[in-house]
Amino acid sequence: MKFEAVSEYTKIAGRTLFRDGVRFLGYSGTSVSFRFCGKKAAAHIISDIEHYETFQRAWAAVFIDDGKEPYKRFEISSAEADYILFESDAPKEVTVTLMKYTEPEYAPLGVVWLETDSEALLPPPERKQRKIQIVGDSITCGYGVEGSLEELVHRTCTENPRKSYSLLTAAELDAEVEIVAWNGKGVITEYIGDDRETVEDGWLVPMLYEYTDAGCERDYFHAPESDWEKWDHNSFEPDLVLVNLGTNDASYTREIPERNEEFRKGYFSFLKRIHMLHPASAILCMAGTMDGRLCETIDIAVKEFLEGFPGVRAACLSLPPQKEEEGFGTFWHPTEVTQRRTAEVVVAKAREMMGW
Repeated sequence: MKFEAVSEYTKIAGRTLFRDGVRFLGYSGTSVSFRFCGKKAAAHIISDIEHYETFQRAWAAVFIDDGKEPYKRFEISSAEADYILFESDAPKEVTVTLMKYTEPEYAPLGVVWLETDSEALLPPPERKQRKIQIVGDSITCGYGVEGSLEELVHRTCTENPRKSYSLLTAAELDAEVEIVAWNGKGVITEYIGDDRETVEDGWLVPMLYEYTDAGCERDYFHAPESDWEKWDHNSFEPDLVLVNLGTNDASYTREIPERNEEFRKGYFSFLKRIHMLHPASAILCMAGTMDGRLCETIDIAVKEFLEGFPGVRAACLSLPPQKEEEGFGTFWHPTEVTQRRTAEVVVAKAREMMGW
């Protein structure tokens, strides 16, 4: 049976664009899942690989049933090709999940169609009761988590959101998850080097939060911003929103009081926006894994937010910093060991807040 990646046949996780019959997986951890009884399943996938270096291509993984390790993991190495997702010598009833491992800055992954050797599909997997939304940057994406400090470029094959605190937390809490994260981006500025003194504010997380997939709109479709698809925030109502931002902003603020105040105002405004869109959601703000200089400012912003919205469950969590003995990934990013330690702290705080 050949079918499109639509809700009638599949469970779709995360923010994904569906355009001209193609399901585009852009954000880290976005996925499509389907169930069938048979011996083989495949996907026809497109990607604009000609616009990216070889080391910037999209990577995907396939999970069977509730497997913790990928059944297979592969690079999207062609502009258009068929990929085998599952094969068996005998018919089996299975759940197949195709997940994008790489983040939206790099090549997209478009699922044109899925196909099984069965004549029909089983009902899509059921959704979990709990829902969390995670807003962040490269740490949330699992950027460089399988890389090393010696690497001079970031290779997308070293990204793995399943080894990031984000999907580790979602798995431990048994929750559906929606990730909005992009490396190098912050609340009031992107990451800037030591030689810069002004913000780089053309592509920030609060803006990305408003769209389904701004990166795909800009880089794949080359559409004007006025035509970008706005995200339907009512389509995913999280019980808990995790906000892990400030690491990139700290490259600009540098503990300068006036700049910290700039960040506080921007962070406070973003919290209000999240609350306006999801008034019933609890909000857990955090930072500190790679750079903790803005933790105190974030705590001040959260306290100010609670004064204005006393009925909201909101808290601030200073994350434990990286340890040298745990190693470092690409460009000093946290390793799996550090990410797992972070997840333990986040899970404990989430359970405390939510009673889970």
